[in-house]
Amino acid sequence: MHQTVFIADLHLSDDTPNLNRLFLQALKDWRGKVDALYILGDLFEVWLGDDMPDHAAVQVAEALRDFSAHAPVYFICGNRDFLLGAHYAAAAGMTLLPEVRTLNLYGRHCLISHGDEMCTDDAAYQRFRRIIRLPWLKKILLALPQKWRRKIAADMRAASKRRKREIGLSPISDVSEHGVQTALKQYPQTEILIHGHTHRPAVHSHTFGGRTVSRYVLPDWHGKEGGYLSVSERGCTLHGLPAEK
Repeated sequence: MHQTVFIADLHLSDDTPNLNRLFLQALKDWRGKVDALYILGDLFEVWLGDDMPDHAAVQVAEALRDFSAHAPVYFICGNRDFLLGAHYAAAAGMTLLPEVRTLNLYGRHCLISHGDEMCTDDAAYQRFRRIIRLPWLKKILLALPQKWRRKIAADMRAASKRRKREIGLSPISDVSEHGVQTALKQYPQTEILIHGHTHRPAVHSHTFGGRTVSRYVLPDWHGKEGGYLSVSERGCTLHGLPAEK
């Protein structure tokens, strides 16, 4: 059966050996069985530049390059790995996509993104997001000495942890109805909306233009477990990945 697989929020690093192995095994299991793999951001816990891959990133690149010989791999950046660039993508056999992309899958109009742009209730985060992704600022960040980039990344992770303690899984950190409706107004043909970021895997229904749009939130990966969404002619299904075999 033809199917396309979507994943997000793996947050892989040298400090997540169980998840790294789980992902490598998943790629082996999917090989030859999927039409395409879409990675919708936060594949890595942090990305400081294509010139600074850790051991996990090198392993992942090798595995993805092998996988891409059987099916295309597409990547949309997340809030953790928005600095991932063309050099690493080429090494991993991935095609970089814009932050929001429309697809026609098995006769259905889909809209895909990382999802953080729809968390519109968090005004402070949206301001930060707009600034940090300015092309000239990204260029400056990538030109900094590696030592400085590590310091900036450590400070940003510390700030992120403080932010999580303050707001946790409160509604402000979730995708808002306003954010969803704004996206649908831009892409009115959308029938299926797929994203990650919120770490709240679920299926939601929204009304737009007198019809129902289904929104699939991808599972995050943590501990020894992960998950993915498969899309086929039969529909969309969220799957869990078991602990390491």
